[in-house]
Amino acid sequence: MPDRFPRLSGEYVSTKQFPRVFETQADVMDIAQRINVPASYSARSFARLATAVKTHLASKIDWDAAYSGCDIYIYLHAFSIESARGYAGETTSEQDLVSALKVRPGAAPPAGVAVVAAQFALYAALAKAGAALPAAAPSADQAISAAKRILVAWADRGFRDASGTFRRSTAQYCKADGKPAQPIANALQISRGVVYSVQAQDLLQGIGAFSPDEVARLNLFHQGMYETIRTMSNEEFVHSIAGKTNGDETYNNQFASHLAALIAIARLLDDSSRLEAALHGGDTVFKLELPWTKLFSYVIYGVNDQPMLRITPNSSDDPLKSRPAYSTSVVAPGEINDRFRNAHAMAGIGYPMGTLSWLYTSAETLRGAGYDPYRYQGAQQQTIEMATRYYACFGKQPGFKNTVTADNARSCSDFQQYIGKVVAGVENAVVIGAYRFPGDAAITEVERSAREALLHDAIDTTLYGRWRE
Repeated sequence: MPDRFPRLSGEYVSTKQFPRVFETQADVMDIAQRINVPASYSARSFARLATAVKTHLASKIDWDAAYSGCDIYIYLHAFSIESARGYAGETTSEQDLVSALKVRPGAAPPAGVAVVAAQFALYAALAKAGAALPAAAPSADQAISAAKRILVAWADRGFRDASGTFRRSTAQYCKADGKPAQPIANALQISRGVVYSVQAQDLLQGIGAFSPDEVARLNLFHQGMYETIRTMSNEEFVHSIAGKTNGDETYNNQFASHLAALIAIARLLDDSSRLEAALHGGDTVFKLELPWTKLFSYVIYGVNDQPMLRITPNSSDDPLKSRPAYSTSVVAPGEINDRFRNAHAMAGIGYPMGTLSWLYTSAETLRGAGYDPYRYQGAQQQTIEMATRYYACFGKQPGFKNTVTADNARSCSDFQQYIGKVVAGVENAVVIGAYRFPGDAAITEVERSAREALLHDAIDTTLYGRWRE
């Protein structure tokens, strides 16, 4: 790889309008109008969102709870993801969450409240834009009230050390057993939630839900999160290039998540300096060791490419037996570097799709900010469209959520890499890929089945509405 990477074309466009991160007011109005078409795909999707919001509001969750201790996994489960499951040592019991967050008596602890806040905010914004609510659905104001409580609680009391300063370095965080956290995957535990807290603030500002004082406190929080993620991302990258981590554990979904969050925060704050730093590396003030343009060339394999020199080794030549990693000795244009993961059947394609989803998330923000990410080419001609087209082949045969065998995916390049792996998460990439690349038949030919499969997946608010009816 070269030392310098192609710059992203375009120029930052400042705006005073909200929302402005993942969608504009025009986008919200467009989605609302599509929702109001009876039996449309958007109407079906909105019904699912309304059900999720109703379920959350009917729960006994303490929306005012927040956490400022050192346990990185409390942040992961309380703030960033709704599932209590994780890797060994990362799971967190409900009682642990109740105690750590000082949940009020009789209430339940929050789980992935940044994600929930984004669902509340999106639902409210669409309702305010005229989307017809399903029968017995909550009001927009109910959703707004809960989302505000979540955001303000974390802005005022989350992620702080004993002095009240935001925790920024890995050294300020610990594992579940209280031992110091190592500089590996810690920024991910935070960035994957911050993307959604940014979206929630952005959408709620678009409907005038905050006072000026609340906006100031929320902006201060997200400025702090920018520095937290940037600092920890730099620590993790320096640790990795010092030989402590294989290359395939660096150029993957983790850093793609860091960058999606940094780009989103910068756009929320309308800060071109922060955004340019996330894109191209920045200067001493906002310096980032692994910016978007560099990650892009490493994380997607391009034309006439080859596997990284230092990768996690196979433990067996049999892809069904090699644990925790398996990689073929070749790559195809569009493959994503996360492909080596083989701890379980959902990982080998699921992790690359996590990477691609974060790339789409950041691309949506960049597109609205004046850049052209969908025509961007990396150092070896790789593009987001190329990656989507590659994995769409597996959506065609063997099919979404099915398992790759030695016989059912022979039309896909390097299919041997994925034998025994489930075609997980590809439908999300195909649906937005068809929306952004409508002339690519390899993507659009599986769009219909991808849309149906997507209706059974978790709701991704950051890419909501990026589908063709």
